[in-house]
Amino acid sequence: MKFPNWLSQRAVQKKDAIALIFRAPFDQEVERWTYAELEAKVNRWVEHLQTLGIKSGDLIGLLLTNHPRYIILVHALVKCEAIAVFLNIRLTTEELRWQIEDSQAKYLLCDELTKSTVNNLDKQIDRLIISEISSFSLLNFQLNGCKPCSESIDLENTQGIFYTSGTTGKPKGVPLTYNNHFHSAIASALNLGIEPNDNWLLCMPLFHVGGLAIAWRSVINGTTITLLPKFDEQEVLDAIAIEKVTIISLVPTMLSRLLTHPQWQSLQKLRVILLGGAPASPELVEQCLQLNLPISPTYGMTETASQITTLSSHEVPQKRGSSGLPLFGNRLRIVDDQQQDLDVGVIGQILIQGASVMNGYLNQPNDSIQDGWLHTGDLGYLDRDGYLYVVSRRSDLIISGGENIYPTEIEAILLEHPAIAEVCVVGICDREWGETVTAIIVSNVQLSLTEIRSFCEQKSLARYKLPKSIYIWESLPKTASGKLLRQEIRDRLEPA
Repeated sequence: MKFPNWLSQRAVQKKDAIALIFRAPFDQEVERWTYAELEAKVNRWVEHLQTLGIKSGDLIGLLLTNHPRYIILVHALVKCEAIAVFLNIRLTTEELRWQIEDSQAKYLLCDELTKSTVNNLDKQIDRLIISEISSFSLLNFQLNGCKPCSESIDLENTQGIFYTSGTTGKPKGVPLTYNNHFHSAIASALNLGIEPNDNWLLCMPLFHVGGLAIAWRSVINGTTITLLPKFDEQEVLDAIAIEKVTIISLVPTMLSRLLTHPQWQSLQKLRVILLGGAPASPELVEQCLQLNLPISPTYGMTETASQITTLSSHEVPQKRGSSGLPLFGNRLRIVDDQQQDLDVGVIGQILIQGASVMNGYLNQPNDSIQDGWLHTGDLGYLDRDGYLYVVSRRSDLIISGGENIYPTEIEAILLEHPAIAEVCVVGICDREWGETVTAIIVSNVQLSLTEIRSFCEQKSLARYKLPKSIYIWESLPKTASGKLLRQEIRDRLEPA
């Protein structure tokens, strides 16, 4: 099914409405673009991308920091009918190389802040074409024989590939279609509502589905985005006050930091605080209730194009700990190991079905989707009203500052150290980060945290995955079959 291009449609219908506000750091000039101006800029970039040789079906790696050109490029690639590959700017060169090869990206677009990371990648991957897009000037660019860009969107086409961690420690590519994004945006709007003056503050990375989803919601629903280069407490609170922001998406770590700022009262001006990416602690929820903040806890994942369930702010007092009801078009089941539905209040695996759910992982067996249901691996239960309560986000997963970290990847690297016989990596609860990476090591040598972190960095492990604390034990608890008893290890480190 084909739809008119969302941006082009808005450029006609709401041409003078503000589509994008960009607040650069250090008190630089604020940029404001109407829908018509954004569309014109996108069309110029389409011309430039075509001169680079980008054509329909090409896979384009995006290694970019938050900036208007990121959003412009996403829309330009839509018109080129190319597929974006969203790359985390915090990854090491080796981690990037793996994802580029796995996705078969032909082009890699970087900016002045990420170009140093991609040095020599083109030598490691023969077919890769790298372009630093921040230096391009399009003011006097002339179209020379470029093909007309597409002004329609085929909802079944893949829009982009996002990488998320897998239980083996290797990332998994998640292809999301325009249909996934469209239904996610519509379901979100039906849940949160749309008001004429809505302005969604985007301070999350655009390479995460939670960040990009905001860009899709705005152009589909015809509202405004205020974009920040990164999360900064002062910049966020200033933007809320000055730009009259009405909605913001945050992970619990971000919200906790904002609440310690002297100007936290700006948060009370918001219509919605969409709180996801990791479970919110009971203490944080209670603090928000006491301060009358409109938090809406939500549950979602890359595989579902962001939100799947959301709890309305007025329901939080009665449904504390819940992430809400399924959004329009989505269904939930809680099942046991035999895939049998469980009764109310019984914990089991969360299964999801809906139009925003991916069709399957890239280059992976599709055993995660069975009979149309995505098996999330997450544990939770439903109450008698159908509200979801998430107990854990996969048994092994560490969520630190909203970033997903799988212990097996770190363990595999640590086991390469000659002095380490055994290792277990777990997440330990932390008030600021949600969880911190902790390594429990069996070794005859007294190893320091500095040595362990340095070793992991030498093995090209991203800094946000590095252990923040280590323990040296004589042995690790295991099952009869030799599997690590991770929960028992956590319990030892976090006594009740």
